[in-house]
Amino acid sequence: MNRLSDSRLGFVQILCTVLVALITIAACVMPMAELPLWNGEIPGHRNQYELMAEAILDGRIDFAYGDEGELEKLQNPYDPKERDEAGVRYHWDHAYYNGHYYMYFGIVPVFLAFLPYRVITGSALTTFHATQLFAALTIAGIFVLFGALRKQFFRKLPFGVYLALSVAFSVMSVWYSAAEPALYCTAITAALALEVWSIYFFIRGVYLEKKENRQILFAGIGALLGALAFGCRPPIALANIVVIPLLWVFLQGRKFTWKLLAKLALAAAPYAVVGVCLMVYNYVRFDNPFEFGQAYQLTVADQSNYRVTLDAEQLLRIVNGTCLNFFQFQNISGTFPYVQSGGVFFNFPILALSLAGIVSPARAKAKELKIYPFMVGLFVSALVITAADVLWSPYLLERYRMDIYFLMGIGCFICLGLWHSVSGENQKKGLSIFYGLCAAVTLLQAYLLYVRTVGVYYPDKVTEIAAMLGLM
Repeated sequence: MNRLSDSRLGFVQILCTVLVALITIAACVMPMAELPLWNGEIPGHRNQYELMAEAILDGRIDFAYGDEGELEKLQNPYDPKERDEAGVRYHWDHAYYNGHYYMYFGIVPVFLAFLPYRVITGSALTTFHATQLFAALTIAGIFVLFGALRKQFFRKLPFGVYLALSVAFSVMSVWYSAAEPALYCTAITAALALEVWSIYFFIRGVYLEKKENRQILFAGIGALLGALAFGCRPPIALANIVVIPLLWVFLQGRKFTWKLLAKLALAAAPYAVVGVCLMVYNYVRFDNPFEFGQAYQLTVADQSNYRVTLDAEQLLRIVNGTCLNFFQFQNISGTFPYVQSGGVFFNFPILALSLAGIVSPARAKAKELKIYPFMVGLFVSALVITAADVLWSPYLLERYRMDIYFLMGIGCFICLGLWHSVSGENQKKGLSIFYGLCAAVTLLQAYLLYVRTVGVYYPDKVTEIAAMLGLM
């Protein structure tokens, strides 16, 4: 009887999880269709991925616009001031090298979505639809990953708390893509989806599976997805750093054999295969296997001379940029939506609760469960990604924080789960209510930031929303 009840309870929880995940997905992706600047209503706007699919079908990897010679007149085509003063025609946010325009953004989304859609339907996939797809996969991945973590480590974490945190951290991870869904966020959400599912498969391989061959299989899937992320947005793909501590956990207590080494090499093979393919693609375009196009991007700053030197000046820049990225104060105004984007911990204060997992006895519990190395890996990954963003960008934008929100959210979920696990029975109920309130605040904050971002392009929409809420 108890077994039957448990089965029914499990089915109901799965059904509720699917329903809540679908509602979350709908709430995040449906607004993407409402903004003419990004939804394809403006011809030729933010359509590089669509054009890239057509170029590949034509046997090219560059864009044959026909006006490539304009930039050849300039001494330095990467200097925005020189471009403006000369009044030359050029294509914004493209990579330009040796008289050819190339797509600056990662190529992998073309093969994951745009080319298959074009071949199957005969029509071009509007870019924001791909963002909707990748955002949906990201959200689904977060629900599945958190469910796996709860099942393995935090069985006593209330189901309602799991759902609330899954919704909050999903929305936190993708909210910006709802405001600017085409192109920039197409690359970002593609990388997010791949990395979230990559981490899930690695977690499953290391912690959930017991048979070695199945562990290697899931690690191989995780490696493939993680490797593909480098062809979407390389900074997000640096989250593959978490594989190192997970490998260390996997190897604990195992006897080294050549057979085991061969299996690990097989699991890691996707990194080599995808890496070689991307390097060949880079070399054909830029004569450099390690150049993804950042140095040749036509944007707000001349990035052709950017170099990773890690001298004192660069290190200071990394430190200052990291502090701003995490701790920059969020300005508050007296008019709706009241907030502006700031540092990670000011945008979403719930993430500051990550500290709960590094204090004793929660830290001791994390080490007992062998999840502490993974937590460290998440934190280090976020720092490394931030450093990469600082080094390779003229300044940090809010959409760059999407590179790390998902990592911070995963780490925070684990920390809150640990805190709940080590708390007394009398404290657990209060903690559950507190977690729910934090999740609600996170959703509210994400919505206000979304409205603020939309207001940059469509201030009338903000006025409409304020009037609808009775705030005017």
